[in-house]
Amino acid sequence: MDILHNLAFGFEHALTMSNLMYCAIGCVVGTLIGLLPGLGPLATISLLLPLTYSIPTQGALIMLAGIYYGAQYGDSVSAITMKIPHASSIVACIDGYQMTLKGKTGLALFTAGVSSFIGGTVAIVVLSWLAPQLGEVALLFGAADYCALMLLGFFCVSIVTTGSLLNGLAMCFVGVLLGQIGTDVITGQLRYTFDLPLLSDGVGLVSIALGCFGIAEITKNLDEKSERTPFNGEIKLMPTWAEFKRIIPSALRGSAIGSFLGILPGGGPVIAQFAAYAVDKKFSKHADEMGQGAIEGVAGQAAADEAAARTSFIPLMSIGIPENPVMALMMAAFVIKGIQPGPNMIAGHPDLFWGLVASMWIGNVFLVILNVPLVRYWLSVFKIPYAVLFPAILFFCCIGTYSVNNNLDEVFVTAGFGLLGYLLLRLGLDAAPLMLGFILGPMLEENFRRAMLLSRGSFSPFVTRPIAGSLLGLILVFVGWQLFSFFRTQRHERAAAVATPG
Repeated sequence: MDILHNLAFGFEHALTMSNLMYCAIGCVVGTLIGLLPGLGPLATISLLLPLTYSIPTQGALIMLAGIYYGAQYGDSVSAITMKIPHASSIVACIDGYQMTLKGKTGLALFTAGVSSFIGGTVAIVVLSWLAPQLGEVALLFGAADYCALMLLGFFCVSIVTTGSLLNGLAMCFVGVLLGQIGTDVITGQLRYTFDLPLLSDGVGLVSIALGCFGIAEITKNLDEKSERTPFNGEIKLMPTWAEFKRIIPSALRGSAIGSFLGILPGGGPVIAQFAAYAVDKKFSKHADEMGQGAIEGVAGQAAADEAAARTSFIPLMSIGIPENPVMALMMAAFVIKGIQPGPNMIAGHPDLFWGLVASMWIGNVFLVILNVPLVRYWLSVFKIPYAVLFPAILFFCCIGTYSVNNNLDEVFVTAGFGLLGYLLLRLGLDAAPLMLGFILGPMLEENFRRAMLLSRGSFSPFVTRPIAGSLLGLILVFVGWQLFSFFRTQRHERAAAVATPG
């Protein structure tokens, strides 16, 4: 009953005219930009983050959530119709594009939309039930416990986002160093500013987000020589009853898998999609059609994608730890608006927390209404020439960065991070751990110094406190497993090289 009461409280705030407008704007803009090849949810939120400065806190966060959902659905549209995958729509290319080649584009898009709605609805129920309970547990955390938790987040997210523990930790370390620029929060001393007044308040979140994700991704796309052909196929919606009966079980399986994997550190939509696809391939009655245009191949991954996207809010809003790059940007939005995600957010800002949870379901409804019947109009975006599209996006990036503090220098800082992000892409390095390190680094430092002050310089709380000791133990297990896997792989490669003749 408490969950129903809290959800009713959330809908009371989310259903105001202003918040409905912001949610609708977020869904429309997110879908529009998510359709663009090369711009996924991560780049979309980073590009539009400056827009939230002049919007009320609740409306801004609801709009960003709508942008997230809309961009993810837009990703699936471009993957199904043009086989242009993004991080959150890789699996959609497998069977979705095969359905397009068979003339079933409308069925694939309808399946993706309905399955996303089912996955999102299931995940919202999980979020409503689990997040407050994690918040109560998080109230037991002290400074040493938070320090150990953030260290665990560094290790888990780094390995998932880059695939290499060394590369991920190196990028996290660079982000931590960038977070040290500015004024020390305890002593008030300037650090690493090089006597530049611009850096006295540190490097802006928006500059790093726009540069390393938005501008870098756009510049990388301009490097590609291949010509993208706009989609001009026919769209016929509505499945038959037999097809609809194939959609529901697959969508429910994907919802369960996505809801679980979205909670885990480093889980997120991408892993959930592959897991749901693997389960469908094993348990579907039409497993022989998987990979050749099976409707289950679209339904399961779409439901898992949306479910994991929403349950990934649980670690962020309950314990204040972003589990993937998109949640790191959402955390940046919370911080920009003066809200610290975590257990105190649920207790101190119940209207904001439950309003955001309720808006997720409202966003689902908007996406079904806007995208399923009107998808043929969204596809016309592919006809905009890239020679016109990308300069326009860069122009709005500069306007958004300048509007934060009306400072032209920040535009050059953003351009510098755009160059850095582009170089990282060309070198095969992921900028996502850098962003996470930049956000979590100052928090890690603050909690570490507070723990040392409270213990009078003793490291004992990191071992004697049950929560901190357990988390540090998990880190050791995690590192040990990575080292074991590395040496085992090296041994197998050497054995294979010896066994290969010549």
